[in-house]
Amino acid sequence: MSSLNAMVNPQIVFDLTEVLLASTGKLRYYGIARVAAEAGIALRKLDASIQFAVFSQGHRGLLEVFPEVLEDGSVELNVPAGIGQIRMRSHHYSKSVIRDLILSAVRPLIDRKNRATWDKVAPGMPELDMTGKTLVSCSRPKVITEILCTMAKRGVSCDVIPILHDMIPLHDFHHQRASFPKNFMGDNKFVIEKAKGLLSVSKFTRQEIIDFSQNGVLPRVPEIVAVPLVHQCPVGTETVEQLPPDTPYILTVGSMLGRKNLDVVFEALRVLQRTGSPLPKLVLAGAPRGRTRTYVASAECDSIRDLVLFYENPNQTDLVALYENATAVVMPSRMEGWGLPAGEALWCGTPAICSTAPVLKEVCGDLGLYFDPDAADDLAEYIRLLLTDSVFSTELRKRIAEKKSALRTWDDVAEDIVAAVSRLSR
Repeated sequence: MSSLNAMVNPQIVFDLTEVLLASTGKLRYYGIARVAAEAGIALRKLDASIQFAVFSQGHRGLLEVFPEVLEDGSVELNVPAGIGQIRMRSHHYSKSVIRDLILSAVRPLIDRKNRATWDKVAPGMPELDMTGKTLVSCSRPKVITEILCTMAKRGVSCDVIPILHDMIPLHDFHHQRASFPKNFMGDNKFVIEKAKGLLSVSKFTRQEIIDFSQNGVLPRVPEIVAVPLVHQCPVGTETVEQLPPDTPYILTVGSMLGRKNLDVVFEALRVLQRTGSPLPKLVLAGAPRGRTRTYVASAECDSIRDLVLFYENPNQTDLVALYENATAVVMPSRMEGWGLPAGEALWCGTPAICSTAPVLKEVCGDLGLYFDPDAADDLAEYIRLLLTDSVFSTELRKRIAEKKSALRTWDDVAEDIVAAVSRLSR
């Protein structure tokens, strides 16, 4: 541990703002919040000298939180919960005199309201002096931008090393809000230009950032180090709320139509149905998606609707049970920054059927089963094999179990973050 402590130079402050935001309920199981929480827990266990902070809109600064290691070895992050903050951008990527005038008049009122809301829940939290320290943040770029703008206005200088998750919005995918890709690009440009160095959650995302920079879409990037995420799926501590189905099922986590490509899974079920193959249930686990429910209710899904089961926001205990009892986890996405559900499936000993999106091969290696994201027939064939060929299924599960010791954990991520920050801070 002493050698690790020596590596932390300058002082690391790890940003837990996404955990704070998720506590209001809207982003309860949001993937980035999960990464922030688990990485924070592992960093606290690794090195007690690392500091932790959350950003307060009302205080216009970073407030320190004090995670503690409990007697059983678990970590309580001690991030205040349920503080709803009204968010206003400090940095815009279009000119508007009227907008800026309105915001300048309204912002002091909003700041006072945000501070009053905060102080009702968590009064007296100390503000963290960031002078000479290094902020490491895996928050969304728009959150990091807000933190950096606030510190700049207050004359606070510190190094920042963001952990970037993906560049997916820069690709030609549909977005519900037309302003989202422009703001996403603007925020990433801003963060990259201010960063001492960059971390990415996969080798794939690292290369994406470099490619976008070389093509002139993003600015020139500082040194960037890939810190791949995990396969580890922590055991839940919550009470069981939703039992898994008692018949064979395939599982998707957080899937949607469009880029997440849930469409191909529905079509694979129809293929199985047309060919007279055994039909599993399809469990859709995650935040409720209106568009997906509308599609399932449409005439197009008449023949398979009874196979679809929605498990809304399963807690960690229930999610682990869903992983462990599934015939397979299907990850059909056209693009991901990492792909936690695929890795977690392997950790739980369950086959992962993935699209050929490059990062999913980075996650699963030779343990995954891969299909073209437009090839429903190939996906259907893998499902059929796992349901009907006991030798195929048993051998695959045996290979997954034998390689579990080589899968990545949150402790691995924490150690890699500390080593990368030390390298980038030289």
